[in-house]
Amino acid sequence: MRAGLGALWLLLAATAGQAATPASLPFEITKEHVDVEVFPDGSYADSHEVSFRVLNAQGVQLLHQHQLSFTQDYETLDVKEAYTLKANGTRIDVPKSSYFSGFGQTSMPGFQDLHLLTVFYPNLEVGDQVVMVSVHRQLKPWFPGRYDLRAEFGRGIAMHDVRYAVTAPDSLKLTVDASGMTGGVPEAGGGKKRWTWEFHNDTPATLESDAVSEDDISPHIRLTSYADYADVARSYRDQVGDRAKPTAEISALADDLTKGVTDKRAQAKILYEWVSSHIGYVEIVLGNGGFVPHPASAVLANRFGDCKDHVALLEALLTAKGIDSSAVLIRVASPTYKLPDAASPHNFDHVITYIPAFNLYLDSTAQIAPFGVLPYTDTGKPVVLVSTGAVARTPVPTSLNSSVRATAKVEINPDGSADGSTKISGSGAYGVLLRAFMQAIPAGKENDLFRNGLGPGAEGTLDRGDSHSLSDPTSYSATYHVPNAIVFPGTGSLPAHLSFKPFYFTELIGGSLPATRSSDYVCASVDAEEDTKLTLPAGMKLIAVPDSQAVDADQIHLRIDYDRPAPRALNMHLSLKIDHPQETCTPDYYARVHGALTKMSNALRQEIIYKSVGENAR
Repeated sequence: MRAGLGALWLLLAATAGQAATPASLPFEITKEHVDVEVFPDGSYADSHEVSFRVLNAQGVQLLHQHQLSFTQDYETLDVKEAYTLKANGTRIDVPKSSYFSGFGQTSMPGFQDLHLLTVFYPNLEVGDQVVMVSVHRQLKPWFPGRYDLRAEFGRGIAMHDVRYAVTAPDSLKLTVDASGMTGGVPEAGGGKKRWTWEFHNDTPATLESDAVSEDDISPHIRLTSYADYADVARSYRDQVGDRAKPTAEISALADDLTKGVTDKRAQAKILYEWVSSHIGYVEIVLGNGGFVPHPASAVLANRFGDCKDHVALLEALLTAKGIDSSAVLIRVASPTYKLPDAASPHNFDHVITYIPAFNLYLDSTAQIAPFGVLPYTDTGKPVVLVSTGAVARTPVPTSLNSSVRATAKVEINPDGSADGSTKISGSGAYGVLLRAFMQAIPAGKENDLFRNGLGPGAEGTLDRGDSHSLSDPTSYSATYHVPNAIVFPGTGSLPAHLSFKPFYFTELIGGSLPATRSSDYVCASVDAEEDTKLTLPAGMKLIAVPDSQAVDADQIHLRIDYDRPAPRALNMHLSLKIDHPQETCTPDYYARVHGALTKMSNALRQEIIYKSVGENAR
């Protein structure tokens, strides 16, 4: 995170995104005053005074320290004051001798000059405020002669006294995009313009589950000297220069990797998979490295790099084989699906690759995405193609190319325990999720996974397959034992989650299924299927099995089938196809389908009732 404007908003944004209700918020902003002076070359200085009031124990944990960062030779940062203001008015200053200054954010050598400054607030309790006054100076702009500012004010946090002021020379032509603020009428004089905005949000909103990013809908201030997104692309190209140019070593590697392969698409696939598998990913910042890749030759030599470095090396390899490609600017860290009117490179946080000959987007930094497949975080997003300046949008997954399937066999034992096995496969964007899921489970912690999904005492083994393989689909399997899965002998209902699988149909259908929505929300498409063959023990019979049924809701189709091929056997088949034409859905659409979604959820919760043979009928 860069110092100056927005340095403390990282904490704010992260916390706002977790807020369930206003009553549970960990803190509120009692005051934030920012004053920015922009200079003709795009450099600037800003003073920043901010006060947070702690509202609960979580707030104490979040606010007992502030961490800011700045990049050597590009920025300076000076904390003028930092103190705890007790609820009774007592002020406890943080002595500068207790500030902690660190260096870098990664252990990878050679590519880091990001300085970290951490301020610890003493004797912090609920009801206290933490106050910081800082001055930040951007010594030289990230892009020569350019200036832009982004400030978003999340609706989920109480903010009582916010004031932003920006002064800029008339020679620097700025586009201003402000929404939800008061003020903003420029005052002219002395060859400069000055804007002042004020904002307060005394009653924070309850943020909705699965909603699009606050960046898309919240009050904001954005200023930029970029004319449009084509201008952003030109500026990025100017900075990159010839860093993606193939060297003799890169050309030799490209020839060696594709030896005997003449088809251009097949060559591109080989080169993409090599970069995905052989170039490590690490966030590295050196000078302007937050925006500019290192030379492709250096990335190849070091065998690691960040997203821009991955793109530069892949572009060099593709160029060596006569395949045109372009860097693509995209935002993936949040569910953001709109480009701000004020064009800026800061509207993006990631770079991927586009090959126009095949109309394919590639993200080699994912490292687990097959050729031509994007993770869900990259799909349906607005992007800028650096080579042309064109604004485009990444493709949206469909039920035809993103799927998950679980095939399970479960045997209920006479003691009420259950033994089962499940084979799971996934393709497309959902396959990427499954690979990430498998890689995230620590060795030796598999039983935690089974207990979380199947209940106390469950244990089993995982055959993870090859989660590093880039073939599509991906697959793995599980075997498991669940003690006390049912009460037997006796009468009861079978558990809803009797077999192990990495997804739940109710979540895929409607998430938390709120009664209403007021914001656009993420509604990914997928084809999900589950087949479960259940074998019952002797002495047990089913006395109630739901009817098979199908429920449709516009672009969502659910089918549930039950079949009893033998007296002690039950087959269950669930099929869900979701095909939204875009990655987000509107509140109006949700209101239209909510009734059908509720019907689907209820259908999935219908009970299968059993009883012991010979038990007196009731």
